[in-house]
Amino acid sequence: FHGSCGPREGPGAEVGSHIAKPEAILSGESRFAMAQNSAGFGAEDQDRLLDEATAVVKEQAFYMRKAADGDNVREALKHASNMICELRTSLLSPKNYYELYMQVFQEMQHLSSFFNDKSRHGRKMIDLYESVQHAGNILPRLYLLATVGAAYIKSMEAPAKEILKDVNELCKGVQHPLRGLFLRYYLSQMLKDKLPDAGTDFEGEGGDINDAFDFIFTNLNESNRLWVRIQNQGPARDKERREKERHDLRVLVGANLVRLSQLDGMTLEFYANTALPKILDHIVTVKDTMSQQYLLESMIQVFPDEFHIRTLEQMLSAYGRALPTVDMKPIMVTLMNRLANFLSEAEGDAAAAAGDIFTLFRSHLQQILERALQPPQPAAGGAPVASGPPDMAAPLEVLAAFMQFTVSLYPDQVHYVDIILGSAAELLQKFRDMPGGGQLSERAAGQVGDLLSGPMKTLGLGVLKMKHYGSLVSFLSYETRKQVSLSMVQAMVEDDRSLSSVDDVTALFGFISPLLQDMDDTPLEEGKDKVRFADEQSQVCKLVHQVRHEDTDVEFQILSAMRGFFGQGGPQRLAFTLQPTFFAALGLIPKIQLRERRRAEEGDEAVPPPAVSMKKVFQFIHKTTTALMQSSPDVALQLWLTAASSADQVERATGAQGAFEPIAYEFLTQALVVFEEEISDSGKQYKGIHHMVGTLSKISALDPENFDNVAQKITRHAARLLKKPMQCRAVSACSQLFWCDARRDAKRVRECLERCLKTCEAVVQSDSTQVGLWVEMLDRYVYYFEVQCEEVGVNFIQNMLQICVEQVDFAVKDSSSESAGRQARLHLQSTVAYLKKMKQSDDAELAARFSELSLD
Repeated sequence: FHGSCGPREGPGAEVGSHIAKPEAILSGESRFAMAQNSAGFGAEDQDRLLDEATAVVKEQAFYMRKAADGDNVREALKHASNMICELRTSLLSPKNYYELYMQVFQEMQHLSSFFNDKSRHGRKMIDLYESVQHAGNILPRLYLLATVGAAYIKSMEAPAKEILKDVNELCKGVQHPLRGLFLRYYLSQMLKDKLPDAGTDFEGEGGDINDAFDFIFTNLNESNRLWVRIQNQGPARDKERREKERHDLRVLVGANLVRLSQLDGMTLEFYANTALPKILDHIVTVKDTMSQQYLLESMIQVFPDEFHIRTLEQMLSAYGRALPTVDMKPIMVTLMNRLANFLSEAEGDAAAAAGDIFTLFRSHLQQILERALQPPQPAAGGAPVASGPPDMAAPLEVLAAFMQFTVSLYPDQVHYVDIILGSAAELLQKFRDMPGGGQLSERAAGQVGDLLSGPMKTLGLGVLKMKHYGSLVSFLSYETRKQVSLSMVQAMVEDDRSLSSVDDVTALFGFISPLLQDMDDTPLEEGKDKVRFADEQSQVCKLVHQVRHEDTDVEFQILSAMRGFFGQGGPQRLAFTLQPTFFAALGLIPKIQLRERRRAEEGDEAVPPPAVSMKKVFQFIHKTTTALMQSSPDVALQLWLTAASSADQVERATGAQGAFEPIAYEFLTQALVVFEEEISDSGKQYKGIHHMVGTLSKISALDPENFDNVAQKITRHAARLLKKPMQCRAVSACSQLFWCDARRDAKRVRECLERCLKTCEAVVQSDSTQVGLWVEMLDRYVYYFEVQCEEVGVNFIQNMLQICVEQVDFAVKDSSSESAGRQARLHLQSTVAYLKKMKQSDDAELAARFSELSLD
């Protein structure tokens, strides 16, 4: 028979004769006369072309089935040939060509069934096999040859290996990339169950596993080369589109690997000794990035994990020979994940047979990773390639995956982690030494951070003892080093890891130095983002609370070491870091007291005396607070007062009169110094006076003379405040210093109150909106009357009530002070209600004292 096809010349046309065309297909001739690439057609044109080709396929398929049903071999072959001719087009996109191919494939199954039923066609298979080779065009000829070949093998009339070899060789006649690739796919589909595989009916005279493998491998070889050639079909401007089309067609090549993995004769021995070497050699020989990338990934997916374990060295060696442009991350990560899962579930024998996988990976990994440092290869045709430093993100991602793989398999082998970090450091050092190298991309720096943070989460401070951990950090920029340091700090705090030795602190603080002090590469704008800077330093401050040790001497040494590191941070950082250091040291005082009590009860042998005394701790506190006086005077004032209160408590607790009183007095004196020399804002001075009054009024162990000295200075500062209302309130607060646990001087209280009244009168006369001061003074008189200060009698309260009523009424009537007057009236009403409550108190003595008040 002679099938009749319209001309399909154009790129890659096959060799073959062209016979005159019957009227049945003349309508399609004009379509194929245009030997143009599919890129010249839009979506609508593609749909039209597909519809036209589909119509021809359906028409010829109808006549083919009709002829087959009538057992007419010649007509069936003719119409099948005409149908297959539609696959000779160069006009369809790969996606539409695939749809057309699937229609042809489905129709060809009817013809295949016809050939398999010898009772219907009544011919010897060799005659049928030879007759289809008379088809006028090579593409229909080979599709028909594959179809008949499958039936020929099934008939067992000839050895399968001979037919497979013959068909495979003849299919090399189609070298158009797209048409040849689909032909190879058709060949694979039709003959997949006709191979002389182990245990099949075709084994023996028909061949063995070697013949089955050779057939599929040859098909893989040819399919891959055709697939690669697609990128060269058409103008350079369409290269990106063609690469996408190639990517979509990759499954046609990968199907051959799937067929290989499904062979029953594909034993571990055959795979390792025969199949794998040939497959890997082919993959690395075809110098195409997409091809190598896809096939290497597919190899991992389709073959069993046990095969990979036993042939790991061969695979890793091949990876080292792959093109530098191949992204090894997905390949290596997939392989590692599969091996890790397999080994975690494998029995002891399988795991033992795997050997030392870490050493095997490491011996090949460095060579694979260093390919990233190689200069880019010239493009096809010798076109120049843009030069520049390589991006180290990809090899670092592979190392990060190797780190996870190693930790999952060898959780106890900490030195393996250090070896991987050393490999990363070695790789980055080579990158730094390259011309134009040295600056990591943001993505690469992030990968280094991942490498460092992984072990940190599991090993904590143990990572700092590794040889290569710190050296790897040195390759990072200042900002990235700071982020890694923050990760370390957060890991310490979140996992609640203790800092229990000076060595721990020295190692940790040396590592997180970008957070503690200015480095050579610290940017000038560091700290200008106040919120971010405060958050970073707050994280550092949390480390102080991780200091834990049973021995107070050791704990003090650790705090001293921390204080040394903090001291290098400059004023901006000291404002944050010295405060927790101060309070941590203050927390040592009760611990030392407890230790002293236990020593007194149990003896020196059971509880040795502390080498660090409470006085030494107070000296440390003095030094720490002094460092804050100029940069953060407000904070320093608070800390001096807190330290003074603590020293007073120790004085009272120990019962050793005068032992800690000078220390408390010194702290109070320093508080006054920082108030006088460093605090100039009146608002801050006003608050500072209240803080000092609150602290001193609770101190009771101070020498009377020292107490008076401090109290008088505070009162004088209060009387010097610039704003009179503040002055009035501050002096009123200072009166508390002369009626507290340490002092009962009613005369001085009265003097303070009288001074306040004079100031109050002057203020309200000049500004009636300050009328509330009168009610505040009334409250102060009521307080001292209630605590039985003898210089404040009931007549004072009565007079103050009358003054307050008069002043408030006047303020309410004045439009400029009406609002302030109403607020003062509410305040006054509240005070009167309290006095009424005192008059009606259940305490007879208290009620009697307030009974003389007239509140009507």
